[in-house]
Amino acid sequence: MMLLENSEVPTCVFVYPSGAAAWSGGTYILMASHIAAMAPGTTIGSCQPASSLGPINYSKYMNAYKELIANHAKLHCRNETAAKLFVSENLNLGPEKALRFNVIEIIADNIADLLEKLEQYSLIKIENSEGSIVWKLVPLGEANNYNFSKRIDFDGISDASLVKYSFGPQILFLRVLYNPLVSSLLLIIGIFAILIGIKTPGWGAEIAGAICLFLALVSFRAIGIAPAAILFFVLGVALIIAEIKTNIGILAIGGAICIIIGSLFVFPSPQWMLNSETVKQIQEVLVISAVLAAAFFIFVVYKIAETKMLKAKTGVEALLKARGVAVTDLDPNGEVRILGEYWRAKAVDRTIKKGETIEVVGKEGLVLIVKAVNEKA
Repeated sequence: MMLLENSEVPTCVFVYPSGAAAWSGGTYILMASHIAAMAPGTTIGSCQPASSLGPINYSKYMNAYKELIANHAKLHCRNETAAKLFVSENLNLGPEKALRFNVIEIIADNIADLLEKLEQYSLIKIENSEGSIVWKLVPLGEANNYNFSKRIDFDGISDASLVKYSFGPQILFLRVLYNPLVSSLLLIIGIFAILIGIKTPGWGAEIAGAICLFLALVSFRAIGIAPAAILFFVLGVALIIAEIKTNIGILAIGGAICIIIGSLFVFPSPQWMLNSETVKQIQEVLVISAVLAAAFFIFVVYKIAETKMLKAKTGVEALLKARGVAVTDLDPNGEVRILGEYWRAKAVDRTIKKGETIEVVGKEGLVLIVKAVNEKA
């Protein structure tokens, strides 16, 4: 609401299409807009404050919200009494009554009709009888009758191109998350996944259960959006660090998922919310950056795990199947040179002549067991 009131570009809130409703927060937003419009068959009202436990009737909150919406109505020359009744009595109005009671300014069938009707009006900033600076939408021909400090006309606005706003991944994610059915499912799945993980450790069920439980707490509004973002980022980094230490594999995947979920909880501050496209681009950058960072960590963990899984290149493992040269005749005992070192050796298949190529097939104490190698084969 503060952003609407302080916007340098006039804002118009249009309750549309037919059958739609602007209840609760929607009514507050409509009253804070420079121009309020409704389509036939729509409804506004019912904005008494409420919590998860039901409607709030405390005078502290009721009086605060009544004055808040009334002040927004006053700033746009609208019916303050009706605005207060939206809160105290959960008043609901259709477009005809809302226009008659001076709650809205325009009734339009669709967006094209709204833009055509706007061309017949001027939005002016004037000083009311109480000395307050307010906005008022007046017919185009009557604007000069007012002593206005600012005037905005809408000539040619019907020919303007429309840019439709589409929900980004964060909004879609939160809409699903705050579904009551999803909240219950996340809680049940989280509890059972943790129990399964305790019985069968190493498969990642406990990590999946913990993520589901955290999401359930956010969905039930026990944890706010900002703390949830921090929580998931910290959990994601912790899991990736644990993966580097343990090389289990599933921890890196869990950490990547946590980082991506954390990025979906990050929203730009109000100072950055210049327009819908800017917000959308910022959100996309946050999500893509999180995905790339998670992919990088998974790649690093994979390489570390691959390195640690390599067989040792020292001791008996390094000597087995290593090839060298007989330094003396082996009948069956003698000396050989393997990997630049001299060893006592014993031939297993036949007498090996000095200079022949040999291969290590075993080791008995400090004596290597070797066989002759036919290099022509």
